[in-house]
Amino acid sequence: MKRLNTHSIYLLGQRIHALVSLKHRDGITTDDIFLPLIRAELDLKSQVRSGFFSPSLKRAAGVVLRAIYALGIPEDDSPETIKTDTPLQPYQISFLSQKARDFETVLANELPGLATYSVSPKGIFSTDDLITNAELQIPEKYRHNLSEKAKADIQQAGKCLAFELPTASAFHMWRAVESVMDSYHEALTAKGFANAGVTRNWGAYVKALEAAKAEKKITIFLDHIREEYRNPISHPNEMLDLDEAFALFGPAISAIGQMLKEILEIEERKKRAAESPTLPGPPSRAAAAP
Repeated sequence: MKRLNTHSIYLLGQRIHALVSLKHRDGITTDDIFLPLIRAELDLKSQVRSGFFSPSLKRAAGVVLRAIYALGIPEDDSPETIKTDTPLQPYQISFLSQKARDFETVLANELPGLATYSVSPKGIFSTDDLITNAELQIPEKYRHNLSEKAKADIQQAGKCLAFELPTASAFHMWRAVESVMDSYHEALTAKGFANAGVTRNWGAYVKALEAAKAEKKITIFLDHIREEYRNPISHPNEMLDLDEAFALFGPAISAIGQMLKEILEIEERKKRAAESPTLPGPPSRAAAAP
C-alpha cells in the first residue's frame, strides 16, 4: 500500500494543461517553451515510476513524452546534440497540444474510478500517526523497551483502527499487550513465559506476573482487561464495532505504558546496584581479637 499524494496529481494536471494551451507563433523555439516542457516531462516520469498510472495512462503519458522529446528536450541527463534554439513548426506544437489533450481525456476518465479514500479522524489520535507510527502513543522514554514484535502489532492495530477494521485492531492490540507482558516477566525473573514454562493463556500470564511480584495495580488492570474485554471478543463469532475498538485502544496503550515504565525502573535499579561499590562488612570477632 502506498500513500497517494493528491497534490501531485493536481500539479500534473496543471502542467499537462499548459501544453494543451501552447500556441505557435513566428520564430518560436524550444527555448521559448522550455519551462512548461520540462515541468510536464518531470511530472509525467515521476508518476509513471510511482506505480499510480494504469496501463492506459502509461501509454498516453508515453505519447506525450515522445512528443516533448521530439522538440529537443533530452530524454536523460546526458548532453544532447539537438539544438533547442531551432524554430518550431506549427505542426509540432499542434501535435504536442493534441497528445496532451488526449492525456487529459484519459486522466479524466481514470480518476473517478481511482481507489482513493478519505480516512476520518479517530478521536484525538493523529490519522497519520495511526497509519504509520501508532507506537508514538507510548511515551518516548519507555519506547526503547518495546520489542519489535509488540511494535509491529501496535502499528497494525493503529492502521486497522484508522481504516475502520475494528476487530482486527483489537486483535493486534491484545497481541501487543501479551508481548509486553512477556517482556515484563522477563525483566522480573530473567525468563520469558515460554522459558519459564508458563501456559499460553492470558490468565496464566497474569498469575505468573503475580508470582513474580509484579505491581499489583498492573496485574489487576491486566486481569480486568482479560475478563471484560479480551475474552469476550476472542470467540470467532464476536465482531467489534468501531466505537468499541476505539474504546479498547486507549486502555491497551495504557497497560503497555505501565508495564514499560516498570521495566525501565527495574533496569535502572539493576544498573544502580551494579554501579554501587560493595562495602566491606564489620570485622569478625576473631579477627579483632589480639
